[in-house]
Amino acid sequence: MRNLLLLLLLTLLAWSEFASAAVVYQGEQTLWQDTVWQGEVVIDGILTVAPEARLEIRPGTRVLFRFVDSNNDGLGESELFVQGRLLALGTADAPIHFASELSDQRPGLWGAVNVMGSDQANRLQYCLIEGASIAFHSHFGRAELDHCLFRANLRALMFQDSTVTLAFSRIENNRNGLQFRDATVLLRESVVRDGFWGIRGTYSQVEMVGCLVENNRVNGVNLRDSTLTARGNMVRGNRSGVYVQGGQAELTGNLVLDNSEHGILLEQADIQAHRNRLSGNGRSAVRWIESTGDLAENDLAGNGEYALVNDGGTDLSVGANWWGGTDPDLIHRLVRDQADRPDRGTVVFGVPLQHAPAAGGWRMPRTP
Repeated sequence: MRNLLLLLLLTLLAWSEFASAAVVYQGEQTLWQDTVWQGEVVIDGILTVAPEARLEIRPGTRVLFRFVDSNNDGLGESELFVQGRLLALGTADAPIHFASELSDQRPGLWGAVNVMGSDQANRLQYCLIEGASIAFHSHFGRAELDHCLFRANLRALMFQDSTVTLAFSRIENNRNGLQFRDATVLLRESVVRDGFWGIRGTYSQVEMVGCLVENNRVNGVNLRDSTLTARGNMVRGNRSGVYVQGGQAELTGNLVLDNSEHGILLEQADIQAHRNRLSGNGRSAVRWIESTGDLAENDLAGNGEYALVNDGGTDLSVGANWWGGTDPDLIHRLVRDQADRPDRGTVVFGVPLQHAPAAGGWRMPRTP
């Protein structure tokens, strides 16, 4: 009986060691059938999830990428390539961690979580992704990400011809935050901070609600030939807060504060800007270049040089805004237009508001 108990104990110890050992995928491999990961997984090469397969990653799993640099460019090449469906559903108490196998999580130690040609809804929830070249990359895919943290990546999120929802998440200390093209993007109560670019897109449909975009060294939100709807966001401490070149923008109830150049920069765009507070911006609240639209019920007081700059060749008529006072001479001093540069259009402003409009009820996003 004693020998039997000893044998049982050794078997249990061996099974425990086997169960806790990392699963390692080496070289180029493919998951052809539904697979579940739990514990620790190491990817040493390129692992593909086939079009008909589903990869489910359980809470608390660590997915580690081995540093492989075959072309000596200093960037790791190991990656996860999803053509089927990815469900990485962590919890607040047991998040899923995607990272380099190395202890130093500097940007570029591994490739990406790639979603390519995947028409199913890929979901990432309570995930930490760090140390990648592109933490999450999607082409012709659909993805829903919530309660995720992206940090120390060359690019946090990059996608094209995709539909992506990002909610209650943080993108911080990456070289670039979000970069996309020909995409439909919904950003809800998320933070994008401390990068080179914050949010940068072309030919896309973008909706932002309740987000914080701050301290990015170039522009906070930079969109070209796109449609932007932004409600109740805080955009502060960037070079320019919101730059819209071409396309359309509807900005309502946003706080655009303390950006080093312009709060809102418009170039050949059509804009509807109402009930925004633009204050503390270094050069102007709004710089308007050959654009159309309506600027009304905004707080334009307290910026560095000007409240409004018309740098286009056509006249600009704006509605009732708050300028810090109602004296026409004060307002003219806060406007740069044809009176300062004869080749520019003039600004015609409506009856000014008698007091600053309410700043709105912005609150810090609920991120992990």
